[in-house]
This record gives sequence, structure tokens and C-alpha cells, in this order.
Amino acid sequence: MKIIDDLDMYSNRKGWPRWTWFLMPLFFPCAWPIVVYRFGSWVVSLKIKLFRIPLYIIYFPIKRISEVIFNTEISEYADLAGGFYIAHVGNVIIAHHTKIGKNTSMHQGVTIGVSGADDKLPVIGDRVYFGAGCKVVGSITIGNDVVIGANAVVTKDVPDNAIVVGIPAKVLNYKGSYEFVHYRNKPVQNNN
Repeated sequence: MKIIDDLDMYSNRKGWPRWTWFLMPLFFPCAWPIVVYRFGSWVVSLKIKLFRIPLYIIYFPIKRISEVIFNTEISEYADLAGGFYIAHVGNVIIAHHTKIGKNTSMHQGVTIGVSGADDKLPVIGDRVYFGAGCKVVGSITIGNDVVIGANAVVTKDVPDNAIVVGIPAKVLNYKGSYEFVHYRNKPVQNNN
């Protein structure tokens, strides 16, 4: 289940075994917005309106309270693969229908959304690291194993393994996110 993969990112950071995933919301307030998102995502995926509508009525105020307390807004219509990790709560916004791959790490102040020129959203690969304050906007594709530096503004496609920084973001190098994204059973990197 995706929620178990999400919360295991926190237990892995603590060096705790995978079975401790259910304890993580007690120790990491930044895990709560993910729990609320997963509940909302499940509710909107229900096919039978008879169940979906009452559950959405329960979910919606929980979402709004979570947004006020944690200052984190993740649309229930976003498509986040398992292993989604938020390091610190505060001013995280993930827009409607954004697609993000697995084992992603994100810091505070990140915005992922539309550019204003159109209403299309980014598609983001696996093992992407979002530095504090970065913005990723528009109809762009972010590759796998990418690092987006703190306060970078990304408005163009980013290839696999790139580290991008600046406003507008430019490729600094192609060392990838191996040192930045931590998850259980991470393969050992071959530096040859």
C-alpha cells in the first residue's frame, strides 16, 4: 500500500524496522498531510457515489483543518506514487492532477502547479528531491533521480540525473539524487 511506503520513509530515516510505519504520525507532524491526502485520494477513487459522497463530506473538513494546522495543501486528485516524504511542514502546495513518481523527498516551501500560461501540470519521475522553496510549474517533465535545488524555479523539462539550480533553473551537473533521497532497500551506487 502506498501509505505504508510513505510512512516507511520516516521509519527508515529513524533507522527503525518497516513494521513501525504506523507510529510515524506520532513522531513526525509532517506525515499527517500525507495521511490526509491518501484518505482523500481513496475517497475520490470510489466508484459508487453512495459511498463517495458521505465520505467526501467527512474528508473535506479534515483536509481544510490539516491545511490550516500544517500549512500543506495536497490535492486529493494528485497522483503520488508510494514513498512520498515531506521533511518539514510548511507552505507545501501540490496542485490538482500533478503526477509524482515513487520515493520522492520534499522540503518546506515547495510549490508544484500551473504556470499561469496554461492549466497543465508537471509530470515528475521517481526519486526526485525538492529543495526548500523550489517551484515547479507548467506543462513540463522532470526525469528520474533529479535534484531541484533550494529556491529553484523550474519551467522547462529536466532530464534524468540532473541537478538543477537557480531562477530560471539550469542544469548544474548530472550527479543525480542518490545522496539526497533515502529509502529502504536503496541499491548501492557504483561509482566506477
